[in-house]
Amino acid sequence: MFNFKNPDSIKSKAIVLTICAVIFVLIAIPFRYFFPIFQVSELRPASALPPVFGMMFGPWGALGAASGNLIADIIAGYPPEIYLLGFIPQFLYGYLSYKLWYSLKIGEKITKPRINTVWNLIKFLIVIFITSTMMSVLLGTFLEALNITNIASPSTLIIQFNNFEFSMIFGILIITLANFYKIKMYEPKKTKKILIPPKVFDILLISAIILGAFYAIYSSIFGQISNNYMIILTISIYLMALFYIFKPIVREIEEKKTFVKISLTEKIISFFIIIGAIIAILVGIIAFFINPVSVENIMSFWEIVYLSIALVLGIFYIFSIIFLWYIEKGITTPIESLSQITDDYTSSEEHIKHSEHTLSNIKKYTKDNSEIGILAISLKKMVINLEKYMENLKKVTAEKERINTELDIAKKIQSSMLPNEFPAFPEKTEIDVRAMAEPAKEVGGDFYDFFLIDDDHLAIVIADVSGKGIPAALFMVIAKTLIKNNAQSGNTPEKVFINVNNQLCEGNDQNMFVTAWMGVLEISTGKFTFVNAGHDAPILKEENTYDWLKSKPGFVLGGMEDIKYSQNEICLKPKDRIFLYTDGITEAINKKEEQFGEERLFEIIKKKGDSEISKVLNTVKNNVDIFVGDLDQFDDITMLILEYKKK
Repeated sequence: MFNFKNPDSIKSKAIVLTICAVIFVLIAIPFRYFFPIFQVSELRPASALPPVFGMMFGPWGALGAASGNLIADIIAGYPPEIYLLGFIPQFLYGYLSYKLWYSLKIGEKITKPRINTVWNLIKFLIVIFITSTMMSVLLGTFLEALNITNIASPSTLIIQFNNFEFSMIFGILIITLANFYKIKMYEPKKTKKILIPPKVFDILLISAIILGAFYAIYSSIFGQISNNYMIILTISIYLMALFYIFKPIVREIEEKKTFVKISLTEKIISFFIIIGAIIAILVGIIAFFINPVSVENIMSFWEIVYLSIALVLGIFYIFSIIFLWYIEKGITTPIESLSQITDDYTSSEEHIKHSEHTLSNIKKYTKDNSEIGILAISLKKMVINLEKYMENLKKVTAEKERINTELDIAKKIQSSMLPNEFPAFPEKTEIDVRAMAEPAKEVGGDFYDFFLIDDDHLAIVIADVSGKGIPAALFMVIAKTLIKNNAQSGNTPEKVFINVNNQLCEGNDQNMFVTAWMGVLEISTGKFTFVNAGHDAPILKEENTYDWLKSKPGFVLGGMEDIKYSQNEICLKPKDRIFLYTDGITEAINKKEEQFGEERLFEIIKKKGDSEISKVLNTVKNNVDIFVGDLDQFDDITMLILEYKKK
């Protein structure tokens, strides 16, 4: 309600003034009708509003409360001299509170109104005591000058107690709620040029209070002075109070950093204030039954009520402040400080890296023998351990970055080991080969290969090493090298696998193995000889038909020594194709944990099999990516396609 984008604008200030006036009227009117004390006053809970509005919203809050009082007086039917001349003391009541709050040097710093420390509580009580006393003096002299009542009469004392007690009970709760809901408060600017020393203003305000108190004592002993002298005295006191309005603000306003809406100290203070309010109500009820109110003794009744409440609350708040000071010093302040230290520490990476300042702030609480000390020691250990962890994490991260760099290099090396220039054999127009490999990790165990054994024979290979990562990549290099060397030595495909199997079994303590499929094409005739070591069957395209190129699969390479492999033979015709792949395609999984499967792969090849062979590979890869979605790649994906073109 009070939070504006531009709080310094005239519109915002006018809205604050209006809202303050409306709130005052709504609270004051019912009590003026139902709880009168004497002819121009009543029970006034609204008396808590001027000093509170003044502290919170400065001159605009004070002016709003005074305007609300003016409207309430008019509605109540008070004579014009009462509501017109009464406007000034009501305005001063709120404005002096605002000036005193930002002038009194109590506690470590001057902040916006917030009762979050015992020192601020004491400061608040001092401010409302001074302003309520000044208000009593102003109204007392004013009413005596109008021949309504004597300044030394009980009515002045009732006004004093009414203002102080309601401000004490409700004022603290209002300010606490305002801070809880983060209501924007008026912040005065520090005066740049001071023409009159601030102490002059303090002396005049104190003099006004002393002068009023002295006259009250004099009047009670010697009687009232003449009306002319009374008017002069009243004007003098008002001028001294009005002069205080111009007191300069000489200290910077500091904001106490907090990350909670209401602090533990504020909760405890609010609790005691609520208890005090309950006590005040009970004392008032008891006073009513002891001395029942009547028209004849209404003044004495309220005098007894206010005096009783003031005495009980005075004793209660003295002990409360002592207790709160002990709680604040031993519990709430250390807890709030440790909370603030922790928040500052965790809010900046720089603080975590360099924790000397944090440890220094914690150290002063570690000597405490209570739970606070245990908490501080635990926090200290946490900071030290976190610093060690950060240092270790830094080393681990650096090591991980080094490993990632090395893996990236290894990936490039592994990729360079696979033939990846296409067309592979531009001088061989009778054939075309394309391939693709994408490891699940930085390096993988799948591989493909194709090479000319001689001018008339082309070998193609696809294989899948068990496992993933670096071990699989190392085993893949060995298997690829052995297969190529054995093939280029003139061995038949079955002989190649027999030799490679025995060589891989030597010293294979990790029990790694390879599924592999190899074929050798005689380019001049189309004769194609192939052998399978536990690998998935390729897809064969003959003219316009597609089928699996199935054969009896042999055992995996590297699994057991002296395994026999048998080769098969077919004859390729022009435009025939063979599509080889690894199980990273068929076993790809989507979010529903469904596998891509052989059927889906077969349908894609059947539909797109007549496209350029490079487009066939891209189509399969794109379909797998769409199927998997956002899931990480589970296994290496490798494909190879051979087209026989000879006419």
